[in-house]
Amino acid sequence: MRAARRSLGPSGWLAALLVSLGLGAVWFFVPPANQHVFAGFPQAQNWLNRLSVHVLDKPGFAVGYSEWHAGPAWVGYRVRRVREHGGTGRLDYFSVDQRTLRRISTDDYRNSGFDRGHLAPNYAMAKLHGKAAQHASFELSNISPQVPRLNQLLWQRLEEAEVDLLAPLKGELWVLTGPVYGAKPQRFGPAISIPTAFFRVWVRLEGDQPQVLALRVPQTVCGFEDPSRFVVSIDALEAEVGWDLMPDLDDAQEAQLEAKVDTAAWPLADIARRPARYSERFSRQGCD
Repeated sequence: MRAARRSLGPSGWLAALLVSLGLGAVWFFVPPANQHVFAGFPQAQNWLNRLSVHVLDKPGFAVGYSEWHAGPAWVGYRVRRVREHGGTGRLDYFSVDQRTLRRISTDDYRNSGFDRGHLAPNYAMAKLHGKAAQHASFELSNISPQVPRLNQLLWQRLEEAEVDLLAPLKGELWVLTGPVYGAKPQRFGPAISIPTAFFRVWVRLEGDQPQVLALRVPQTVCGFEDPSRFVVSIDALEAEVGWDLMPDLDDAQEAQLEAKVDTAAWPLADIARRPARYSERFSRQGCD
């Protein structure tokens, strides 16, 4: 991955954190609705996440935005069955989110070698929540740097499977997704952190009982892999990202769900067989 390190210096980082803490206080007194996130907004488990992340409520999804990393820490949304399939069209521009301290723009990604990867997907937002949600999904607070093979191949297959395969099974699917930054991420542009991997947590209800599956996908993927290769426990994922991802669950239920890995209820083999929409772009490229 190509990247140039750039830092603000101690005073710049401190100022950003202090202002972010002020934003966090505003969120504490006037919290946004959490209808997009299963079992409560993720709760920070380390000081960096507590100080630098504030919640942005969007039409169709919610973002936990990290001012330290200049990108999302997590994004939550719900997917229902799409009755009428077909194109929604893509917007031809990305926009600055005026509610973030770091006014990341699309130019900051220019010549970086990274795609501007959606976390709340364009298709699901447009189909399920309309134009306002689609426009919100193109704000840079919903965007994270992804290598092209991840973004256009494996990540795209997972997003499509949520709408086409997973939501129709029970009528609704909760999705929580985000980057895995690592301890000392490289940066480009105005200090945009480069994730080493991305996670997705899927939740659906069987009666009153949630069924849960977590994936951790590294940036080094070829793009055609079987997603079962990337299944992890939520406990392991939480320890790496520094978030309690389901804080409102009963402690006993949370401990049981997050410790085990159970793929039986999830059609991972069907997802593996689905072709990537943009596979022809990479047909003549080798994959190390």
